[in-house]
Amino acid sequence: MSIRLIATDLDGTLLDSAKRLPPDFLRAVRILKARGVRFVIASGRQYYNLIRVFDSSVDEFFFISENGAIVFDGRRNVAAVEVPELEAPLAALRAVPSATPLLCGLKSAYFHSADPEVERNAKMFYERCQYVDDLLQAAREDKICKIAVFDKEDAARNCLPVLEQFRARCAVTLSGERWVDLMSPGVNKGTALAEVQKQWHISAAETIAFGDYPNDCEMMDHAAFSYAMANAHPLLKERCRFTAPSNDEDGVMRVLREKFGADFSENP
Repeated sequence: MSIRLIATDLDGTLLDSAKRLPPDFLRAVRILKARGVRFVIASGRQYYNLIRVFDSSVDEFFFISENGAIVFDGRRNVAAVEVPELEAPLAALRAVPSATPLLCGLKSAYFHSADPEVERNAKMFYERCQYVDDLLQAAREDKICKIAVFDKEDAARNCLPVLEQFRARCAVTLSGERWVDLMSPGVNKGTALAEVQKQWHISAAETIAFGDYPNDCEMMDHAAFSYAMANAHPLLKERCRFTAPSNDEDGVMRVLREKFGADFSENP
């Protein structure tokens, strides 16, 4: 059975360590779409940050953003699932000195911290991001679909244990060395990808997926060709059937060239 759907994470997967797209990626998208292959970008990043990365090619992609909480087909929003509670997780995080929560909404992301490091890291992944005096007031004026927690030290050691108490009524996922995300139950990249497959009548057997961190785990369950990057977290490697070269070794593109028997460079 041929591959009809390619889903890829961004940071640590498609992008190299300097946050650059592979030079032949957009050309590959155009060539493969002409063959009937669809592309999904699945990231913990904000949608508005993703469209900055892909600029004029936005309409070529389906975007699973905020780890599945907010989904766009090109420029059209097709899903936004609100977090079931905000006050209790925010209160619990006050006990973690290294943690700063961001409320991620359909319109913008919001934070309350004067720390330049927090702002710098937030704006790396959130194009629309603003300081507010009152997080809960900001939440009343937007549709909050994720609480992203930035930890200046170690998210797995500091924030994740504190948020585990909410796992019975929220989805909690480690999305980076210094990031933990809290969303509505059942929200993840995998459930979002399954909806895309259903919409496009594409099976898991016709899907290839790439990732590097535990927030990609559920996505791999919906792809027969599941690839963990060589630089991936051990938990993701356990979940995947295959390993791709690292993001700094052009891993995604090397696999695609092999699978499709194509050279996507401008002058092959």
